[in-house]
Amino acid sequence: GRGQGSAEQLTEYVDTAPLRPQSTSLARRKGPVLRLGIAGAVAPILPVVGIRKWLYDSLQPFHEALGITVLVVGLLMALPVLLMAKHLRMSRPKYAKLVLVLMLTADTAAMLLLTRILPFRMGLLSCLLYGLPSALIACAVVLRSRLAVSATLAGLVAFCALAAPIRTWQQHIAAQEWLQTTGVPSRAMVQVVNFPGMEQEAYTWDGKQLTAMFDYPFGPQQIWMAAETVTQGNVNPCGPLLTADGDATSTESPPCTQEAPGLWYRGTPDKANGYVLQRDGVTISVTGGVWPNTGKSQAAYTVERKAALQHLVLAAHPATDAELWPHMRSERLTLRSFLLL
Repeated sequence: GRGQGSAEQLTEYVDTAPLRPQSTSLARRKGPVLRLGIAGAVAPILPVVGIRKWLYDSLQPFHEALGITVLVVGLLMALPVLLMAKHLRMSRPKYAKLVLVLMLTADTAAMLLLTRILPFRMGLLSCLLYGLPSALIACAVVLRSRLAVSATLAGLVAFCALAAPIRTWQQHIAAQEWLQTTGVPSRAMVQVVNFPGMEQEAYTWDGKQLTAMFDYPFGPQQIWMAAETVTQGNVNPCGPLLTADGDATSTESPPCTQEAPGLWYRGTPDKANGYVLQRDGVTISVTGGVWPNTGKSQAAYTVERKAALQHLVLAAHPATDAELWPHMRSERLTLRSFLLL
């Protein structure tokens, strides 16, 4: 088959590579390894970003076009790596392009796997980690030996195995840095609620209240259709509520009814606006949400919304490092985040 043929060609290429004099040191090959490593690390970045953007926003025409554009530009950036074939002293030049194409393919696949396991951050550690697969593959290409290929494969497997523990470690550091730089006084304020069918935006802190807005797909764009606020202490549960209003926010003061100790319903028998919960020293309010209304009466639909909102607010819990990781907005760059994220 095609895969078997490619493997045989590469094996033949490795086996027939001329033996170098003993005086040829690895130091003389650092230049090609470094050039290939840097070029290989840079070239797949835009394809990876484009592919991820395309996959995540494929239902949005504008973002789909953007993803395709980024992908094409990224592939064009890979051309310098292919052109470097003439700088490699290969015994069989006809295999040069095949080897470099396989190198780029393997590097891009490794980076795509990394984006799934260890999301990229703009810190020094992430940049080094994302460049490591390319450096390993470049060493195998330049050194041209079974030992180098085996070491590269073992290194890539070990690297992918370590990616998950590194991610957990980075998530913990990022959470600590975010709490310190934003000034959020307590981890208990970062409460997680899950509106079905909606995507949470990053938390925002105004010095008194932590807010999370929730997006709902509406045609080619996302609109705000739900909101969560958390305030430290037991504030007035019947005060004004923050509500989502498409591309803006507003405040409402619907009727307030206490249903249980620490739990207040905000709304009427015909309209369920939200709920307020006081627990563990914080006040949580949730409003909005989208639930399908398939032929129900307004009263029946309100009962359904009310039950869903109550379940949602009672299920609120402090965010773990992993839950906070995708919903942090960087406030200030610190030395620790620059080095370790």
